[in-house]
Amino acid sequence: MYGMNDIVWLTMRRMRLPLIVLLLVFFASVLVMVTLPGVNAEGEPVHLSYLDAAYFVAIMSTTIGFGEIPYPFTDTQRMVVLALVFPNVIAWLYSFGVILQLLLDRQFQQVMARSRFGRKVRGMGSDSFYLVCGFGSTGYVVVQGLLARGKRAVVMDADEDLVHARALDPRFTFTPIFGGDPTIPANLERAGLERDNCRGVIITTDDDHANLTMAITSKLLRPSLPVFARSEDDRVSDNMRSFGTDHVINPYEIFAERLYLALTSPIKYLVQDWLITVPGKPMRHRKLEPRTGRWIVCGAGRFGSQVIERLARDGTPYTVVDVHPERSGDYEGAILGRGTEAHTLKQAGIEDAVGIIACTGDDIDNLSIIMTARELNDKLFQIVRQEDQRNTPLFDKLGADLVAQRSLIVARRILAVATNPMLATFLDHLVHENDEFAEKVFARLKACVETYCGQGVEDWPSPQQWTVELDASHAPGAAALFEADMELTLSYLLHNTRSERDEDLHCVCLEIERGAQRLFLPANSTRLQPGDRLLFAGWGRARHEMMWSLEDPVLLLNYATPGPAPRTSIGRWLWRRRQADSGRI
Repeated sequence: MYGMNDIVWLTMRRMRLPLIVLLLVFFASVLVMVTLPGVNAEGEPVHLSYLDAAYFVAIMSTTIGFGEIPYPFTDTQRMVVLALVFPNVIAWLYSFGVILQLLLDRQFQQVMARSRFGRKVRGMGSDSFYLVCGFGSTGYVVVQGLLARGKRAVVMDADEDLVHARALDPRFTFTPIFGGDPTIPANLERAGLERDNCRGVIITTDDDHANLTMAITSKLLRPSLPVFARSEDDRVSDNMRSFGTDHVINPYEIFAERLYLALTSPIKYLVQDWLITVPGKPMRHRKLEPRTGRWIVCGAGRFGSQVIERLARDGTPYTVVDVHPERSGDYEGAILGRGTEAHTLKQAGIEDAVGIIACTGDDIDNLSIIMTARELNDKLFQIVRQEDQRNTPLFDKLGADLVAQRSLIVARRILAVATNPMLATFLDHLVHENDEFAEKVFARLKACVETYCGQGVEDWPSPQQWTVELDASHAPGAAALFEADMELTLSYLLHNTRSERDEDLHCVCLEIERGAQRLFLPANSTRLQPGDRLLFAGWGRARHEMMWSLEDPVLLLNYATPGPAPRTSIGRWLWRRRQADSGRI
């Protein structure tokens, strides 16, 4: 009701003078009409009652004019009425004018928007949601990803024009979106920060100081709530970690790690790429094939310096090209220039380099660097940085081997760690395992997506990831088997128990969490236990059908036994007795 109080207060404040004028004119007119004598049908003098006078002044001033009551007016009364019409109409017009001004007033519209936003947040009831601060390129992708994964979001951004433009997207019809400064604690509270069903705060703006403010505010107001914050400055990142920010996302560090993975283990890079692909984005089909040798890095700013540091740590030779002498001077053999000129690249040894990384802060310069480099050496492995999403068609047309987008890098990492903690554990295990493990994961996922899409189809959709927990509240179907002391293997969950055909679901179990134990890429014959948590990746209706099996009390029983199982509790109890008597269980 905080927003409604604001509306009432603002309305009364703006309408105070018009209402006073309107009431004074009205009551003065009523008084005049009451004191002025008229004549009835018998010719006797009469006075209007206060009720008749108020009624007449009301219909006169609003120009409705139903007639003269209760008797036709005398000439004197009509002359007075003519004199009273003008101040009454002017008072009404003045009031209407102020109301129109109020409706068009920016402050009033903001108050109304706050009130609608608060109602929408409260209207979410007990549905869990993530509070997303920042609706720029990164926040936009994050919210899309959350909705695609069946999560709800509450969104806030200080740029009202941006919010209004993006709120027109029909996918966000039921998502509360507010154009307000998320660094203000009251706005975060209004967005539901302290509500029990708020599952985490995701901070995605490109302003490090604002992100730091929001992270501190969130941790102070709700210490137990997970906070996922973007930071591009090492000092700010360290600051965030110092007060317990759960996940600090630095796009430059992440890209440097991903680049290292792409150069050292393309198969791990590909599997990781598949599992963190934002829903709705196409999947990469083939492994990257970078060659071993010397690289050229154009641009040694924050992005480039992280890449250079990673190459140096890996022992990969490189040559730096940068237009700023104070930067290029830090690297041995660096070339002074942008890299957009052929002579600069020749000076850097482009002819015998194996790859080039264009990572300046200017998209057009980066495009130019790659195009110029191709003219000089068409066998180069090409990596290019993209800043502005509006240039995506140009980068798609360029066809570089790898495109680094800050917004997409941050969004992918946030979605991976925020929406599915088991996926983050699996990805960490993948990076530290050998290539043979990654090949097994790749083979299972590829077989699955090819079966789902059909052979020869190149446009593979990104997989969904979901987690199931085998307890009585989340999986009564599995609990029924455990109660009957029957075996439940992973293969049961991978089968479509509602289909009359022998049909497997298009999904792969990536991990089983059993207490402190982790089983990665378990075999289908793995026997499951009560309390197990399982992570799946799959396509199509796999998740939907699996949930049917787990939530229905008899589908898994039917699949596990030769005959149909009874649906009622008493029937299942009798059925278990008969099975026990016959020695089947």
